[in-house]
Amino acid sequence: MPYDFYDFFIKQRNNKNFTEVSNIVRQKLWRETYDVIESQEWEEITDKIRKG
Repeated sequence: MPYDFYDFFIKQRNNKNFTEVSNIVRQKLWRETYDVIESQEWEEITDKIRKG
């Protein structure tokens, strides 16, 4: 049974469509998340400058 899942995931990983979609999702979600975190850090820095 575990080998069936392993084979399934290996086949999915080798599938061209799967890898293209997963790469796009990673780029969109991770980039967006990083941009949100970066903008929050920038807001904190500008607040410190304004108070200082």
